[in-house]
Amino acid sequence: MTVLLLIADFTVGEVLSLLGLPVPDVAGDLIMLEVGILAVLGGVVEFSRSKGVYEFRRTALHSDEQFSTAKHLEASRIAVMFFSSALELFIILIILAIVR
Repeated sequence: MTVLLLIADFTVGEVLSLLGLPVPDVAGDLIMLEVGILAVLGGVVEFSRSKGVYEFRRTALHSDEQFSTAKHLEASRIAVMFFSSALELFIILIILAIVR
């Protein structure tokens, strides 16, 4: 996932530079935007299956759905994937900033 995002970022940056648009460091800006989006998305996925959300749905929305540790574990795995991709991109961004 991280590699595909990096390839897309650098491709967009190169296409914009070939078109003559004065947009320096587009890839770095895109990477930073993706880091934020992936981190927030991971948090939303993890939070959506937490015990507190189930309790809120039960009391405020009168939902009959019960908390499931299996669903929470699955959401945690997905959230870790998003967080780790965000962390990898952020580390790459730091390396690019140091090298530049």
